[in-house]
Amino acid sequence: MKAVILSIVTWNSAGVIEACLKSIQSQTFADFDVWVVDNASADDTCARVAALAAADARISLHPRATNTGFCGGHNYVLDRTTSAAVLLVNPDIEMEPDYLARALAALAPSPTIGTVCGLLLQSRAADPRIDSAGLLAGADGRFGLRLHGQLLSQAVLGTTDVAGADGALPLYRRAFIDDLRMDGQFFDERFFAHKEDWDIAWRGRLFGWRTVFEPACRALHPREFRPANLRLRRRLGSAIKADAVKNQWLLLLKNPTARQLPGYWLRALPRQLGILLYSLLLERPSLRAVGYVWQHWAEIWASRRKIQARARAGQGALNQELAQ
Repeated sequence: MKAVILSIVTWNSAGVIEACLKSIQSQTFADFDVWVVDNASADDTCARVAALAAADARISLHPRATNTGFCGGHNYVLDRTTSAAVLLVNPDIEMEPDYLARALAALAPSPTIGTVCGLLLQSRAADPRIDSAGLLAGADGRFGLRLHGQLLSQAVLGTTDVAGADGALPLYRRAFIDDLRMDGQFFDERFFAHKEDWDIAWRGRLFGWRTVFEPACRALHPREFRPANLRLRRRLGSAIKADAVKNQWLLLLKNPTARQLPGYWLRALPRQLGILLYSLLLERPSLRAVGYVWQHWAEIWASRRKIQARARAGQGALNQELAQ
């Protein structure tokens, strides 16, 4: 097994996957394999990946018969590999050649660092806007993209701990992956494809892991998916919009400690009631989130008990790592 596995989940990604893979092939750190999990694309994504894989043994294509989402696709890779680190790569990412080398260097100083994230930029302009520089944690249980929309020239950048990593390009330590598993899953597959990075960020902090932002790691990521943007939201599929509602409730039910739970829900309630009213008046399919939580309440609460028990037990596997 190579030192690093790069995990890419595609779904109708023909327009971007070749540029993504070519940026991977240009990395100065070369001891890696690339797993491309295709979620039943209807376009020629698989053919494009296969053509590149035929000329580079490091790239392997893993087509799935059904769409298992971001979570199921990456879990497929995490469950079948044992590399010391895993870099998740969105298919619309293009990395600078030294991204992986610099990210690994940022991961190395301390075993408490579970994740490294870099500086994602929206374009190749002379002074581009920042897409993300890690995540910010909000008092209402939501997370935001740190420095999102700021001009690069105006941003104050430095290596620092942040609340979590954007799911577009996080580097995870294998010990972090294994420590965060619940019921065998790293990513909670109930999230499917939205806010799962928020869930990992919250659980990682709860279990005592650090996320480091390293601005020297740079990549292009022209983000389009922003469900809070109502003009864009109206063009999204109903399942994605319902997931955006459901997943926020999963976050707020599973992750706050018993002491935090009332405060988070009190701060979250006005917005969540507004979302319910909006759904009732203008976006009826999103009301499926209510039905989902009602039908799966017992298993959601069972997940909460396991997460909170793990958190109360201390840093567990992390302490063992530090003692070695």
